Amino acid sequence: DVHRRYLALVHGIPKDQTIVSHFVEDRGDGLRGSVERRRGRSHPVGSEKTQRAVTHIEVVERFPSGPAGQPCALVACRLETGRTHQIRIHLSEAGHPVLGERVYVRGYAAPLVPAPRVMLHAAELGFRHPATDKEMRWTSELPRDMAEMLAFLRGPDGRS
Repeated sequence: DVHRRYLALVHGIPKDQTIVSHFVEDRGDGLRGSVERRRGRSHPVGSEKTQRAVTHIEVVERFPSGPAGQPCALVACRLETGRTHQIRIHLSEAGHPVLGERVYVRGYAAPLVPAPRVMLHAAELGFRHPATDKEMRWTSELPRDMAEMLAFLRGPDGRS
């Protein structure tokens, strides 16, 4: 039982939601992604293997307009499963790619807000210690570049 909470700056303003899907290595466009979101069949084909992926998304702060010129949001993502690129894929497939994303942005029609890297950060990690049964938890402050991007989105007065 592992606790993982990530913070991400995303395009648009998503709603609080839980995304459940089944990942495949190639959804048909050369990218890893959800069977449910690929073109054509929305179920496994032949011997195709899938992995269940569950991400809980909570909107922490909204930036409807402001300095970026496009709506953005700060979201918290709590993982039930830990699949490769799970948060990036789920947010992108929900129509809200992470700022700085260069891979999982296919089909996103609005202008992209530029960022120096993928604006995703592991803010909290934890688990129950197997020997002591004690809850172990670590937190990590936002890295400088992500804090600067957040300050930019908030605008000069600290709010967007």
